[in-house]
Amino acid sequence: MWNFMLYKYKIKKFGGSRWLILALLNQGEKSGAEIMKEIEKISFGFWRPSPGTIYPTLYKLIKEGYIVRLENGKYMLSEKGKEEMKGFEPLTAESFTVDHVLDLLEGYIYYLKDVDKKEIEKRKDKIKEIAKSLEALAE
Repeated sequence: MWNFMLYKYKIKKFGGSRWLILALLNQGEKSGAEIMKEIEKISFGFWRPSPGTIYPTLYKLIKEGYIVRLENGKYMLSEKGKEEMKGFEPLTAESFTVDHVLDLLEGYIYYLKDVDKKEIEKRKDKIKEIAKSLEALAE
């Protein structure tokens, strides 16, 4: 529960991609490409951020003093960043429990409810296929 509260605080304070970058750099130095790959991995392939998302965010975090860019092109937490991330467990694919994944799915369903009905209609077969797979899991 405590770790969830910390995650919630960090997301609110830093925003999604900013917080993910800090959480991943909390594990050790990484390049921008490695950060994008890790985010894709921990989101189970749902999201691979573009360089247009990651690199401007990295530079903002540098300007704010949370990370530094090393001579080898990788990034790491600064002392300020380390202080900010105290009390966090490493963020890995294993951090996501079944309950967490179900919450994510529920969130995506709410998102799809807000999408233009024409867009949903175009993808009705795929949605039905996914619904069948979920139904089979529940049996």
